[in-house]
Amino acid sequence: MTLVELLTRFLVGGTLVVLINLIGKSRNSLIAGLAMLFPAITLLGYYFLSLSQHGSLSKTVMFSIWSLPTSLVFLLALYFTIDKIPILQALTFGIASWLITAIVIIGVYTILSK
Repeated sequence: MTLVELLTRFLVGGTLVVLINLIGKSRNSLIAGLAMLFPAITLLGYYFLSLSQHGSLSKTVMFSIWSLPTSLVFLLALYFTIDKIPILQALTFGIASWLITAIVIIGVYTILSK
């Protein structure tokens, strides 16, 4: 990976974070939740993966489809804890929930793909 690619990824990712933050501070703050789920990082990720993974990108996409429950589990964990505990603890719980779900999905996928 070249320095230009690294800088491009850094700038695009940082720009997206700032834009979502600005949307969240506007009168249309609910749109920030939708903007967070816009697959911009996913688009860029798959684009850059396509440059380095010749022929195996479809396997990566299929595994990403299998991995969709991790996002749902993270969001549900956050939803049910965000008003009950401090934000950093809620986010930590969400990440832990995501990680446990990811480990289960990797295990199931590994078993079924043999």
